[in-house]
Amino acid sequence: MTTEYSIECWITSPDQDVLLLHVPARPGKHDAFWQPITGGIEDGEAPLEAALREIREETGLALIATQLIEIATDLTVVISAELTISKTLYTASTSDTTVRINPHEHQNHQWLPPARVAETLFWDSNRETWKLVSQHYAKSPEHDE
Repeated sequence: MTTEYSIECWITSPDQDVLLLHVPARPGKHDAFWQPITGGIEDGEAPLEAALREIREETGLALIATQLIEIATDLTVVISAELTISKTLYTASTSDTTVRINPHEHQNHQWLPPARVAETLFWDSNRETWKLVSQHYAKSPEHDE
């Protein structure tokens, strides 16, 4: 069994909307879907570095390390009998909501109110991580939903 390491990051705006990115359909692989920022961890790269890189590459947002909050590590997603993904989960808030998507990876983006996020997601694993992020914000006095 192979394990790949990745990050997932949920970005919120000052009014607490949540950024989702639209992944185009790949015939024979999957339909189009919405997801948070995700990406692989490169050799020699720490998860935090990977998260900052993926945020910049996928959205054009230039966040700094102190803006990211680590929610969980080593979240396991079983893709197949041969492949699992081990995720580190982050969240961050930014006042810069000007997103420049990478057209090689995504078709569009949207800022959604938290109440609409779960119903918009395609993958169960994203709904599970959104639940963890939501629980974090529910406990956070500076981020009332």
